[in-house]
Amino acid sequence: MRERLVDATEDVMRRNGPLNVRIDEVARLAGCSRATLYRHVADKDELVRGVLIRLARRRSAQMAPVLARIADPADRIAEGVVRTVEAVRSEWWYADLAQHGATAAVARIGGGPRAFVALTTPLVAPFIEHLADQGLLRAGITVTDATEWLCVVTTGLLAMDIPAERSRADHVAFLRRFVADPLLRRRS
Repeated sequence: MRERLVDATEDVMRRNGPLNVRIDEVARLAGCSRATLYRHVADKDELVRGVLIRLARRRSAQMAPVLARIADPADRIAEGVVRTVEAVRSEWWYADLAQHGATAAVARIGGGPRAFVALTTPLVAPFIEHLADQGLLRAGITVTDATEWLCVVTTGLLAMDIPAERSRADHVAFLRRFVADPLLRRRS
């Protein structure tokens, strides 16, 4: 049932936008009553988050092979952040939200910063856990802390434009220096 509800929510979002999801319409498309819907989810934001998580998993799966070819962990982190921001900005739902102040709308739909980090952790944490298993995280940096940091940085970048004088390559180098390198052990 939950999958049917998320499918129906995506249909409504594509037609009406992520901020115009109506529970009655979702229930009707899923072939259930409002009462049944509320037995499976707390509110419409949970449904919208379900759609966004599904789309994020697809995006992550598409990016994984490309990022896996980048040997240096700091370069992989920086490139992953840039590619994620680029991909999110090109998504149909984000373009719709941008008309309404996308960052604030994403934060509301995401349930705030803690909920957003919790939602994105399954996508980011496996990579960070792999770095930890290899002994590449700096002492005192936990998988949870590193994951939260990358999620917060990515969200912040969605709210900002890259300075016009900075090329994409310079932006990746900037993120490597200030976002990725501080997470990783210094190499000898």
